[in-house]
Amino acid sequence: MASREGDFLTTGHACVGITNLALSLVRTVKANGINTAVLGTPTVSHAAPPVPLCPSHVRFLNQGSTNVRAGGIPIGRLGDSADGGVMITGSTNVLVNGR
Repeated sequence: MASREGDFLTTGHACVGITNLALSLVRTVKANGINTAVLGTPTVSHAAPPVPLCPSHVRFLNQGSTNVRAGGIPIGRLGDSADGGVMITGSTNVLVNGR
């Protein structure tokens, strides 16, 4: 399942367990009419440890397909690394490398 702007991911930290992707770095390739997310696409700003403070920060889509690209950059997929977690939503009918 191709990852897109707005799709959700686990953060891998305690303060905010789930967040979503912000604007994609590539605006010309779409899945279901939504810009596909590529390696380096930022998350929306969200809180993170250290405890007790949870300062806001932005992290990124850390992984993508090894051979399917948009604008020369690997396209993200369901299960790919993002922030300290993984992508948990994506297009239901646009597959990248069969997933």
